[in-house]
Amino acid sequence: MKIKNVKWIGAGIFAASLLALAAQPQKVHAEEQLDGVMGQSIEDEMDVVSAQNELNQQILKNATSQLTLDHMPMRGASTYTQAFLNASFTSVSDYTNGTYYHKSDLEDCELFNGIDVSWWQADATLTKKYPKDRSKWTKTGIDWSKAHDSGIDFAFVRVASRDTADGSIYTDTTADSHIQTAIANDVNVGLYIFSQAVTNDEAVEEAEYVLDLVDQYNWDVTMPIVMDREAGRTSKKLKAGTLSKAKETAVCQAFADTITDAGYEACVYASYSWIRNYINTDELSDCGLWIARYNNTTTSNSKSGTPYADVAFDYDFWQYSSSGKVDGYAKNLDVDYWYKDMSDKTTGLRMKSNTANSITLSWDDTSDVQKYRVYRYDSESGSYKYIKSVTGTSYTDSNLIAGQTYQYKVRGQWTLGGINYYSGYSNVLSAVTLPEQVKNVIAKAGKNQVVLQWDALDGVDGYRIFQYDEDTQQYVKIADVKNDTTDYTVEGLAANTEYKYKIRAYKQVNAVDYWGEYSEEVSAKTQAKTLEKVQGLIVETISATSLELSWDPVEGADGYCIYRLNASTGKYEKIKTVKGEDTVQYKNGSLSSAVKYTYKVRAYANSNGTNVYGAYSATKSAETKPAQIKGLKLTTKSSSITLKWKKQSNVTGYQIYRYNASTGKYEKIKTMKGASTVTYTNKGRKKGTTYKYKVRAYKTSGKKNTYGSFSAVTKIKVK
Repeated sequence: MKIKNVKWIGAGIFAASLLALAAQPQKVHAEEQLDGVMGQSIEDEMDVVSAQNELNQQILKNATSQLTLDHMPMRGASTYTQAFLNASFTSVSDYTNGTYYHKSDLEDCELFNGIDVSWWQADATLTKKYPKDRSKWTKTGIDWSKAHDSGIDFAFVRVASRDTADGSIYTDTTADSHIQTAIANDVNVGLYIFSQAVTNDEAVEEAEYVLDLVDQYNWDVTMPIVMDREAGRTSKKLKAGTLSKAKETAVCQAFADTITDAGYEACVYASYSWIRNYINTDELSDCGLWIARYNNTTTSNSKSGTPYADVAFDYDFWQYSSSGKVDGYAKNLDVDYWYKDMSDKTTGLRMKSNTANSITLSWDDTSDVQKYRVYRYDSESGSYKYIKSVTGTSYTDSNLIAGQTYQYKVRGQWTLGGINYYSGYSNVLSAVTLPEQVKNVIAKAGKNQVVLQWDALDGVDGYRIFQYDEDTQQYVKIADVKNDTTDYTVEGLAANTEYKYKIRAYKQVNAVDYWGEYSEEVSAKTQAKTLEKVQGLIVETISATSLELSWDPVEGADGYCIYRLNASTGKYEKIKTVKGEDTVQYKNGSLSSAVKYTYKVRAYANSNGTNVYGAYSATKSAETKPAQIKGLKLTTKSSSITLKWKKQSNVTGYQIYRYNASTGKYEKIKTMKGASTVTYTNKGRKKGTTYKYKVRAYKTSGKKNTYGSFSAVTKIKVK
């Protein structure tokens, strides 16, 4: 069941409703307890006292005093303005039977029902059996199926608390049972920690504690992770006004930043007075607010008669009572409203890339959208058809027809309480698939020319022909031909030379050229009397002491001469001659580690007892890997472990890895720059625990790192 927003449109309707309501007194907190707080224990729950329904009586009085109907006389000055009565919208809670007044600027939001729970809502049989051993309270006491059927769409579950005498953090033992069972019954879940942080570091610690629990239990958290700010009952560490407004705000922001950096939404829970007096909401970024106020409004005080006034800050959640009666649980529960704005359209829809058979779309991230639905226009039906839901902000539409125009739009989706909700549609995007790849290209060489031929493509406007330029080592355009042409002759070429070609098709739409993929490379060698230049030289790193060279075979060659640059003389020296036209590989061993070597190769052929040489290949370089680290030794002292190893030559630095017993993997813990830096102290280790380490060297060349082999694993027990 969804609560519908109802706007007061007339004082007569308003008064009639209140007359009915006023006849049924409801339980409200005393004036000094109008600001709600989440209880830490059954004994510490805020007392709910019976009182006259002064708020409803006041509103009734105000409403009747504002009416101008002849049969409703004026009854004195109003403490509620007509503007407020006209602007407010209301809802009647199924869980308190109270009527609640909401900020007018939230009227366009969807209004959802929720509860917040902790181990105090554990299974009654466990709490009765183990009244003093809360570690045994591991099962939820809520029938989440019934709760959901009664209209509960979301729940905030306490997962941890810091309200301890020593300031340590502990896990709420009922949390996992609450969460798993709630999710299984289509109740969306957020988390909260009872915070007592008074420094930024403590706030980060609390956030990381919750995030570790999420990872440990693999919880599907679709709502915010909340920092509960209220006075401690056990620790007495955090009290109202303990921190300055600036410091309290900074602590909240530190928590929020840690949560958002991990990819979750962050939120702060506190009473209205706490937020008003101790948090500068204007300085909070990427952090929602959850206000606790046990009243018919968030800010109006029935006892003082203070007129209603919208709060100066925006909030997402309102905990309006701790006395909610929800199916599936016999006792009282905290009940909450969630104001969910789903009006924002998905923006920035654009084509990220395209191929002949696919279009990749991307768009801007929209707030807390859970999924995005992608739609494509269907010309047969004349409407947009849903094609895919994705969690990210991009989607690749595949199996499309080359050279065609497609239209798309996207909208956000939320699944809340098992029901799907949608944002507005994005802009419409027209995107074009590229022409197909040109196939079956043939190159036939003459003395000074090459004839190219290829298969025709449907739906293209023409073809562009490219020839490889050895000087620039790039393909350059040599000709454009119309779509009815499938051959081209390249003339004026040098003799005894290999030429390489690629062809691609293009299609023009709205004065924009869309290019298909390049054809496969084809080559042809013009008639020649001399050997051609060696092509395709590649130098690959094999180990710390060896490199491997490979190159393309040269027609008519008897073998190849391999040359290496001497760094000392600046000259190339022949290091090897290999025989055979098809012998196009050579492994150069016995090299120094972490050193760059440069090579070139040329072909040779014997003609009447004399060697004829082709042109040198382009030069290619590669570096040998750093050598394996030797002599790794560990020492321990005062909860620290010191690593020491033998220095490596020609390296940039070293990487240190420590074994993580939880993951079963080695994790990098430190990068040491400088070849001479051969020690590292790993502090803060647990005494009596054995740690395992390994180290490797690395060499940086340009933007690329080359890594040596890891040292032998070495372990030590911390003293």
